[in-house]
Amino acid sequence: MSELDLAGRLKRIEQLEDELIRKGAAIVGVGADLSQADFFIFGALRRTLAQARGFRDLIKARNFPCAAAILRLQLDTAMRVNALSLVENPDAACRAVLDGEQFNRLKDRDGNKLSDAHLRKKLSETHPWIGPVYERTSEFVHLSGKHFEVSIARTDDETRIAYFQISGHDPQRPNETYYEAVDTFFEATKLAGMLLLAFWMARHQRKAVLASMKKDHA
Repeated sequence: MSELDLAGRLKRIEQLEDELIRKGAAIVGVGADLSQADFFIFGALRRTLAQARGFRDLIKARNFPCAAAILRLQLDTAMRVNALSLVENPDAACRAVLDGEQFNRLKDRDGNKLSDAHLRKKLSETHPWIGPVYERTSEFVHLSGKHFEVSIARTDDETRIAYFQISGHDPQRPNETYYEAVDTFFEATKLAGMLLLAFWMARHQRKAVLASMKKDHA
């Protein structure tokens, strides 16, 4: 990643958005028999793409607090799509959500409520980086000390004076300070997209998936 500048990193996210649209359309296809779970996945994909576009715009506008909050929301999308693999009946679960049921009132096949904490724990089992990133970005969703930290424009160690910027824009800082957030958002979007497409592949390209599995174990 060191060879990419900030513009290149943001471009990667945009290219990923295009890839998700292209692959999603190819998997489902025209005239596909859609279920309640498909409608849920359509909404999740729409949210994933909208958040990716919004994140890119916010980084370009130097609005890190809002960009960090959207990173947290992208993790939430991945967690909830992953939850479909935890429930006994994905269609019934999605039907309940589409009818207005709160997601955290649903239960997995072991009887655990699908709370954010449980969803985070389950996804972290295969993607350990989720937990720490979720915790850090959650501080931007709710008013916290993080909003104080990012309002500091600069400090003078000699005089022990801190200068604050009261503005909707970030204090002046190098592009490199955004690299970690942008790279993490790319990974979160890739994860959400992978889970979305995998669900659709299992639903609409089942024969191709089974054939691939047989080939891998031949």
